[in-house]
Amino acid sequence: MIGRVKALASLLLTAGLLAAACGSGGATAPTSADGVTAITVGTSPTLSNAALYYADGEGMFKRNKLEVTLSPLQSGAAAVPLLLNGQLAVAASDPVAAIVSVSKNVPVTIVAPGNVSPTDPAMDSTALLVKADGPVKSVRDLDGKTVAVNALNSLSHISVKRAIDKNGGDSSKVKFVELPLPQMVDAVARGQVDGAVENEPYTTQGLESGLRRLVSPLTEALPGVPQLVYLSAKPYVQKNAATIDRFAAALTEANRYLGANPETARAIGRTSTQTPPEVLEKILVPVYNDKPVDRRSLTTLMDLMVRYGVISAPIDLNSVISEP
Repeated sequence: MIGRVKALASLLLTAGLLAAACGSGGATAPTSADGVTAITVGTSPTLSNAALYYADGEGMFKRNKLEVTLSPLQSGAAAVPLLLNGQLAVAASDPVAAIVSVSKNVPVTIVAPGNVSPTDPAMDSTALLVKADGPVKSVRDLDGKTVAVNALNSLSHISVKRAIDKNGGDSSKVKFVELPLPQMVDAVARGQVDGAVENEPYTTQGLESGLRRLVSPLTEALPGVPQLVYLSAKPYVQKNAATIDRFAAALTEANRYLGANPETARAIGRTSTQTPPEVLEKILVPVYNDKPVDRRSLTTLMDLMVRYGVISAPIDLNSVISEP
């Protein structure tokens, strides 16, 4: 399986070539005679992106004179070339992809908040799951064991490493492998891996199947860190600052509403995700963020990225964030 580092490096090389070759990510967004600007936003069908669907369905984009087309994405890293060649105006991403991109001099920037990790472990949608009756009783028992993550050097991978080290274990003695989230619960139950870092809806499904939460990685390692942000190409932001400001305003309003009304997010999930309705009723809803991206928590994440070899050195966060 191709590791996330190699895949991201390849995408960033493509992104750099696209930026140099065409620069169409800096084109002016098309605007109608009545002042409505058309933009395409890359997203994934998860509850993390519920604010996009809410802002679209409830007219928040329309009130901000935006006509938004939502385009499916495989990953935040895959969005970078599409931002730079002008196919997307904005894209949902995890902050790790944003920081890695900027560290490689790829001109992307965070323009709006998405959601953040909770500070209460009981609200953490991520979990390092192990067999309830297995030999792993604490993170110190993971030495020499195998733990699955959805992608190497992802936010989940970085946070579980830190959670292990923080609680007396040694992440350097743990073997991490990539597995798709839907396959992890079965892999733990069958003993193919000793643990797995799951996210909703699979966290709830795993717990209901009899697995045990060993640790809540994000709240242990990075409480309050952005889990989802929205990126744009810097040339696009420079030429379309007002458009980006209106997008951020609409999204922030949607995040604020969903933060106060989590059941609305569940309702959106019935049509925007493939999660069964009975599972949606039980899972933990993301913490939607209506505040600017927290630079302190992002700095902590960046420091961990350096510590665990994801990037070689810290970068200036002012080059990563362009929120209005």
